[in-house]
Amino acid sequence: MLEMITMANIARRLLCTGLMRIGTGSVMGAFKATLRPMAMSRYARVLVLPFLLCAAVPQQRDADKDTTAILQANYLYNIAKLVEWKDPAMRNGNFIIGVIGNANLYQELIKQYSTRTIGKQPIEVRKLPRTADVERCHLLFVGRTELSLLPELYRNLAKAPTLLVTEYDGALEDGAVVNFVRVNNLLKYELSLANANKHGVVVGLTLRNLAHRVEE
Repeated sequence: MLEMITMANIARRLLCTGLMRIGTGSVMGAFKATLRPMAMSRYARVLVLPFLLCAAVPQQRDADKDTTAILQANYLYNIAKLVEWKDPAMRNGNFIIGVIGNANLYQELIKQYSTRTIGKQPIEVRKLPRTADVERCHLLFVGRTELSLLPELYRNLAKAPTLLVTEYDGALEDGAVVNFVRVNNLLKYELSLANANKHGVVVGLTLRNLAHRVEE
């Protein structure tokens, strides 16, 4: 028993030494360097092996590293810069981007774009509740998890100066202005000029040229 306790203490010291040497090599290498002067008994092997196995496990990527959300947020910001609103009231106050149903996109917009402006209008990002009763919004994104809200949203926003962005097949035909699509595993967008006109949104030439598909 005394030998086991002693070896446990050795194992702990070896672990600390190995971790301190991480900057100049692997943990495994550090342990080997530490153990070289001494013979490793079977007790030490049993005690140290779990530490080595744990050290060998690679670190996981950040859970919030959603590349789709990053790309969508960038698209939304640039879309906002490349369109104009006919309604003068929409050119005053904060520029409001509403998000329904995509927490990662909301967080990305907050992190990267909430301190920027569209023209002279400060960007305000809002995480909206799951409802079709949406207040004044320049740009509204509805995620695929909330598609059941869209029929009522289309009706409620039919005459509102809101640029509606979605991410499902057939969205432009239903009434969306911009729809995200996957083309050869790349995220792109399609655009409806007719729907933009209905909402009093003037689409710039650059936005048209960069679209995967433009529906007149």
